[in-house]
Amino acid sequence: MNKKFLPLFLLIFILGSAMIASAQSLQDNPDYLKSVELKKQSESAFASGDFLEAKRLAEESQVYAALSDKWIVMMLNRYRANSALKRVETQLMFAAGVNAEIHFPASLATGKTLYDEARQLFQEEEYLPSFDKSQEALEVMSVIEYIKPAAGVQAASYVVRELPGNTDCLWNIAGYEFIYGDPWKWKLIYEANMEIMPEPGNPSLIIPGMILIIPSAPGEERSGTWENGKIR
Repeated sequence: MNKKFLPLFLLIFILGSAMIASAQSLQDNPDYLKSVELKKQSESAFASGDFLEAKRLAEESQVYAALSDKWIVMMLNRYRANSALKRVETQLMFAAGVNAEIHFPASLATGKTLYDEARQLFQEEEYLPSFDKSQEALEVMSVIEYIKPAAGVQAASYVVRELPGNTDCLWNIAGYEFIYGDPWKWKLIYEANMEIMPEPGNPSLIIPGMILIIPSAPGEERSGTWENGKIR
């Protein structure tokens, strides 16, 4: 089956599932509702013997039905493009956590460029080209993997970054392989930096550019500040 031309009933099923999750439904489609209304009017005209009016209404109903089908396809493409963008953002977050700036600079730079292009196309409602750009970005960045650092001193502090799709958070920072490699240790960072937090009682709020202290775990030696892939 050609994936670009799925049967309409399958498009409706997929789109319907996605729209339920976002508190929408196919009944929000005015063209579909108009088509149904005209169909009922056509049936009523036919039953009363006004066959010409019934024919006219039926043809008008088909026009709106075609517009509804076009809307359904557009919404499906939008959903797929948005999902692809989210996957790229996830891959960029992974890249940030494995020092891709150092080990895979070309793949990361190309991936970021393609992501920016995909996002721009999405904003312009060019959903199919946006999806294709996101797929390219994922393919380019598929080579990015964790490279175990050589044994030595680890960073004693970390500069919070602004990342595609969101900003660093303590959970992600603790999970970076070059920090602890364990997101559950986020509380260690929080407790060591509570006094400099914008809202000391809110561990979720950190700001790009903040320098966080990274406490040493047992057996670790830490020195310097990790910033954009390098310890300074």
